[in-house]
Amino acid sequence: MGLTSGIAILIIASSTLVFAEQPQQTATSQFVRSEPSAADSLLRPQQAIQAVSDSSKSLSEVALPARKPDSAALPLIPDGFVNQKLKRGESLSKVCAGDSLCQVIFMKVNRVDKRHIPVGKTVLLPIDIQKAARYVPVPELLTNSRGEREIRIFLDRQYFGAYEKGRLLFWGPVSSGRKTYRTPPGKFFVNYKQRHKLSIKYDNAPMPFSINFYGGYFMHQQSLPGYPASHGCVRLLMTDAEKLFNWVKPRDPVTVEAGA
Repeated sequence: MGLTSGIAILIIASSTLVFAEQPQQTATSQFVRSEPSAADSLLRPQQAIQAVSDSSKSLSEVALPARKPDSAALPLIPDGFVNQKLKRGESLSKVCAGDSLCQVIFMKVNRVDKRHIPVGKTVLLPIDIQKAARYVPVPELLTNSRGEREIRIFLDRQYFGAYEKGRLLFWGPVSSGRKTYRTPPGKFFVNYKQRHKLSIKYDNAPMPFSINFYGGYFMHQQSLPGYPASHGCVRLLMTDAEKLFNWVKPRDPVTVEAGA
């Protein structure tokens, strides 16, 4: 009887010890998880979303935000501008409400002259002149400047930049050679300038404020339709052509970048 009672007491005591360890393990586990890990911070929003979502949906379907198709390919609208489709009969003066500065910015940014307003096309229209005037579509600082003064032409962007000691002084639009008459990329120099030049090759076409930089290739004033359209020369607006002509000197570097 005594032996039986002793065995029973020992079994009960052992069971008490076994069951007493479970709360202690739970408490330890709760204490450790009270300090969230980095993984917890990522999982908890997903778990919260999953809890309120339809159970038939997967975690990835619920947790990941929807993406706009081709959103990365959408062009950015510079500050101070809006996209606007020009209607038939609209003139530059009309869309700019007679504001001369708006007209200048419009032509420079859209790479057109007054004779080539793209009716029916979507353009960048300045709506805040102060902000729009600060827009710069070319690098403001060159990390690989080639000299005291440098003209850099960006064929992919269809703009040029005039740089002094690598810092942008002024910029403007261009129309370079079309597909069958591409403007050659490369590193060149100003060979000579000619204020009143006529094209020898193309029916004495006027080429005001010509700057020769390579063989038969010039920068000069001519029509700007908003895209590459020349026979290889780099066309400029009249104001830009005159400004470049008076600023640049023979032997100054000219860099033509092909871009992407």
